[in-house]
Amino acid sequence: MKSREMLSYFGLSEVPFSKEIATDALLLLPSVKNNLAAARLLVETRGIGVITGKAGSGKSCLLRLLADGLPPGLYRTFYLGHSSVGVVEFYTHLSALFGLEPRMRRAAMFRELQQHILTLAAASHLHPILFLDEAHLLSNDILTEIRLLTNFHLDSLNALTVILCGNETLTRRLGLSILESLASSITITISVDTLSLEETMSYIESRMSACGQKAPVFTSNAMTLIHQASGGILRTIGTIANAALLKASLASSKQVEAEHVQSVIQR
Repeated sequence: MKSREMLSYFGLSEVPFSKEIATDALLLLPSVKNNLAAARLLVETRGIGVITGKAGSGKSCLLRLLADGLPPGLYRTFYLGHSSVGVVEFYTHLSALFGLEPRMRRAAMFRELQQHILTLAAASHLHPILFLDEAHLLSNDILTEIRLLTNFHLDSLNALTVILCGNETLTRRLGLSILESLASSITITISVDTLSLEETMSYIESRMSACGQKAPVFTSNAMTLIHQASGGILRTIGTIANAALLKASLASSKQVEAEHVQSVIQR
């Protein structure tokens, strides 16, 4: 049975659990609301922030929620995911991201980037926000450069907000003495935790409802098993739930039972 047939069987308008879910269709769970509030505070106060969490826990989703909720006339977001690079290549990617012509030398790109950031504020009244994803893979040299890049007017002006996003090892990296200057400049740290059982159930039920199914499809036992098997990791919850839906439809069951989830996680 294809995905389209499964959707028809359950009366769904789209695949319920996908990384392409629009931010305005997402249920703001309590933990997500708290993290989003902290991220917005960082933007308002400006500076450097850190978001950490397990792979698939919803860090990128938090970045999307933050970016989509910012007034476009006041802020401009820039996303960079090229992490395993050298310093010069990092500046090359960064220059291209800001619409600048990459140079051969790091110093030239550094000066142009800082001037461009100041121009955005002075001429366009825009505050740039740089998202650096997979930041735990950045070298110590690049992490040091980030601190230098945010130093404007003898460190008296916060002209650029930087959000470092990565797994839990990033926090340990920032404890190194070589990165003490960067660590002391971080104003807000957000830990994206795994979902509780209640949040897992709310997430599953809200996604099914958003896709057109009003009657309960996943039994309580099925959702509990999904939570246990996924460890509360958002992406894994979706993967198991989608597969369990397919299993239930193949079995001509209008409900996803624990046995359908069990057959998925035992593959």
